[in-house]
Amino acid sequence: MQLLPCKILADFAMTPAAIRLIIMFVVLVGGIIFGYLASSRFGFSEHLAKTIMNIVLYSFQWIIALIVIWEMDLSLEIIWLPVVALILLSTVTIISASLFLHLKIPQKSKITIILAGSLSNIGYTGGAFVCYAIFGLKALGLANIYAMFWAPAIYLVFFPLLKVREIKKDGTIAKFRFTHFFDPRMIVIPAALVAIILNLTNLKPPQFIFRFYIIDILIYIASALAFFAIGLRVRGYRLKRYFKLYFPLAAVKFILSPTLACLLLYLLHLAGLNLTYLSKSVIIILSAAPSAVIMVTMSNVFDLDGPLASALWVTTNGFFIAVVVPILYFIFT
Repeated sequence: MQLLPCKILADFAMTPAAIRLIIMFVVLVGGIIFGYLASSRFGFSEHLAKTIMNIVLYSFQWIIALIVIWEMDLSLEIIWLPVVALILLSTVTIISASLFLHLKIPQKSKITIILAGSLSNIGYTGGAFVCYAIFGLKALGLANIYAMFWAPAIYLVFFPLLKVREIKKDGTIAKFRFTHFFDPRMIVIPAALVAIILNLTNLKPPQFIFRFYIIDILIYIASALAFFAIGLRVRGYRLKRYFKLYFPLAAVKFILSPTLACLLLYLLHLAGLNLTYLSKSVIIILSAAPSAVIMVTMSNVFDLDGPLASALWVTTNGFFIAVVVPILYFIFT
């Protein structure tokens, strides 16, 4: 007779969510380990991380955004998910800036930890996967809708601000101009606009994309490259160096952000806007997500504190997997 725990594990291992989760875990751990070994044992330069991150932005991000947004159901009844995401992003960014600008660390390190506090891993490698694992495919769809305004906000606000800092490095006075939106690193913006137009025309993406899991493949390749780049800058002594920064960042990511999400949901309830239990659950789970890979990408691409970004990403994601995910699973199952 098969023991119940063994049966549960066997049943879970056969689900598509489990297969995707296992693959992504292997990609994550393998990418970081190979990046670490490439740098520490085989002489790969840490500066290669910036080149790799640029390749990810140029070659993968815009394609994934184009297809995912094109395929989305843009019905008005779920518009509150991305609205809540945008409000939460703005509020947490302001709070992070208020907290971390006073730290006695270099300016580029302050900007890096502000990004780490503001930007969360709500995609396939973080919160969306937890939604999928606990609630299934519909929750994964809601997680994608949650991110609809989140990604444009990053590329329309965070990227331009970092671009201004980048062009001011030589000490001259410079302002962000409209032409800077044509920076190749921001190609995801026109891709998203094209995707929305295609969506509104009721044209459907080619079905072979979904039949052959093209999106999954692109995500795994892009993730592997990003994790490899992070691994290039991972050092044990660096993880110890930033030890005092982990606690305030964890408080922002895993206590303050979910608390604000619950408050927003309560205010919506008072206003007579009652979301479904599934939508509320997705919002809470995504509000407790760790620091985003895009934060490390931006830190490398715009010459911020790349080593600090990698350390913050590793520690917040490690804590998320080891502590936060079991708590979320206990709460929602």
